[in-house]
Amino acid sequence: MAIPARLRLPPVDQGLFDEMSMLCDSIEAELEAGEAATLLLRRWHAHTWREHEPHEFQNYWRSIDKETFVRNALNPEPRLDDDLRYSEALAVLEAVTNVAVSVSEIDYYSSWLEAQLPGGNINDLIYWPDEWFSDASLFTDANGAFKPEAKLSNDQILAYAMAKSGRRLPGAPENVVLPFPVPSDR
Repeated sequence: MAIPARLRLPPVDQGLFDEMSMLCDSIEAELEAGEAATLLLRRWHAHTWREHEPHEFQNYWRSIDKETFVRNALNPEPRLDDDLRYSEALAVLEAVTNVAVSVSEIDYYSSWLEAQLPGGNINDLIYWPDEWFSDASLFTDANGAFKPEAKLSNDQILAYAMAKSGRRLPGAPENVVLPFPVPSDR
């Protein structure tokens, strides 16, 4: 299932991307030289929805490449979509969990899912369900190996996140079996 057209990220203007890539290099160089890079950061922030801290420019390369860092910066702010339907959220979740989109799109859509189900901590459900449930024994055996039978389906992930957030999306199925109780401490 593809991400619905109305939810797809708009393409990034290549000229803006190139400008931001060069700006990223310049900010890194000034910071490495011990400068504050204030004017360059101001130019950078004119194109981003959030302010980036100087340390982000010095450390992003530890986890992502420059292209992803710049694309992430140019992604729009994830906002609550009052008209969101369950099938649309499921399509986005499937794209994220099946890695059907780029890394910067996964970053955006993961944050977007969090915005749709505030307090649902859907990213923990996807990547660290043992943390979400505060019980590693549900997902790993005594040796620490993952229990394949404990893997949550995307429908289950959405059902748990909706339960925690208190937001039930229109069109959500009523019959999703939740194998574990919803934790009350989260």
